[in-house]
Amino acid sequence: MTKILGGWSQSLTLNPFDEFDTMMYGMVTNLDGLTTGTAAYPGWSPEREPKPSASPTFNGKTLWSYGGGLCSPEQKPANAEDVSRIVAATINKNWDGVDFDDECNMNIPLIIEAMRQLKQNNKETSYGFPAGWWYNHPETSGGKKISETVQAFAASGQCDRLVHYCYANAMWDESLIRDNVRQSLQRSISNGMEKSRIILALTTNGLTDWNLNYFIDQIIDLDVGGLFIWRYDEISRDHLKMIKQRLGK
Repeated sequence: MTKILGGWSQSLTLNPFDEFDTMMYGMVTNLDGLTTGTAAYPGWSPEREPKPSASPTFNGKTLWSYGGGLCSPEQKPANAEDVSRIVAATINKNWDGVDFDDECNMNIPLIIEAMRQLKQNNKETSYGFPAGWWYNHPETSGGKKISETVQAFAASGQCDRLVHYCYANAMWDESLIRDNVRQSLQRSISNGMEKSRIILALTTNGLTDWNLNYFIDQIIDLDVGGLFIWRYDEISRDHLKMIKQRLGK
């Protein structure tokens, strides 16, 4: 058994672990300007920055992340021009794909269209979302909308990986984890997503032996795709060893 392993960095100079299959750089939160930072204080842009050169021992794919915490404005991409910019930046600067991090009510039909065009150019795609209480309560308007979004991605066939953010600024407490993590993964399976495309994500902030093992248990037991790590550069040696051993890396 070998599972997908990946992580995010906000620094273009930070190298991925050799064991990573997917490395993501961001976060491109200024969606009008297609830069990190904000419109008033923009950072780097995938339209100008080429895919970083990784070490010779890294054999994975390198994506840039569209969105993230405090991304704005909502309902992006807004039109065909926005979609074209996303695709052109990826192709022109040799990125391997785009990771859509939906934390600002994005335009799902146009994300799927961007994914379609990216896939036509042999690029990879992923979509990530907070997968907690709302997702697990589809009887609410918010929960219903998230479930419909996942169903749309599953039906489209354009999303290589559906990434479940099961943490906040730090790892959730035990009750939130027990009430939501496994249930979110099961819900995505029920919503039609292939198991191999389902990714569980965690943060190293507040990571313990217990919660790490719990997350890995769900990946193995439900036989989903793998694990992504926020702030992977801060993971302890013992926790990285545990991940590698249990996920076959």
